[in-house]
Amino acid sequence: MPLTGTRHELGYISSQVLAMTTVAVVEDNPTMRNMLVELFNNTPGYSCVCACSTSKEALLEIPKHRPHVVLMDIYLPDGSGIACTARLTEKMPDLQVIMVTVYKDTDLIFEALKAGACGYILKRFRPEEIIQAVAEVRSGGAPMTPEIARMVVRSFQTPPPTPQVEGLTTREAEILTLLAKGLSNKEIAAKIGVTPGTVRNHLANVFKKLHVRCRTEAAMKYIRLKYEGKTVNGSG
Repeated sequence: MPLTGTRHELGYISSQVLAMTTVAVVEDNPTMRNMLVELFNNTPGYSCVCACSTSKEALLEIPKHRPHVVLMDIYLPDGSGIACTARLTEKMPDLQVIMVTVYKDTDLIFEALKAGACGYILKRFRPEEIIQAVAEVRSGGAPMTPEIARMVVRSFQTPPPTPQVEGLTTREAEILTLLAKGLSNKEIAAKIGVTPGTVRNHLANVFKKLHVRCRTEAAMKYIRLKYEGKTVNGSG
């Protein structure tokens, strides 16, 4: 249906569309996800163009919709929101990502910032604070607590030590690194020239050695080790 009206009215509509901030939500909790979608769709000047529940869905849908800002949960059922952020910002350098978390886990949030996130908010933030955080990012800011800001400053002042993490073979360390980047078993297999079954076998050994139960926990452990300045170079 074509737009009708005076030139002034059409110009006003055009300016409103251009001024609209588009947002994508990546959150596996349906209640939280729906709340965020409704918040942005009911706030003048904002529109939620994409809502995803998994990392895989986000990597597929967000490049299609190209939002200005993404609200990214750190913990997703099929992987790390940090790894998802790294892959998205690699494909879309201008994308602005705000991490969403339940706790003030400074280690993970700091790693998220290094992966390309612009800031973070807590899930218990009030609706107006969420909108304010998105507006701050859009204006060039970086919403974060003073603790995180101090960590960023310290990272430039004192380089972390680099002890080795023992126990992983060279192949296991390689597969763990690719897993933490968000690659599936099939993608890892294609990249290193083995079968998906071989990747699964290696991951079973990695999970046992790292004392974790799944891919998400393994990715989180990898991120923590890197933050602590430890490498995952294998041996043997």
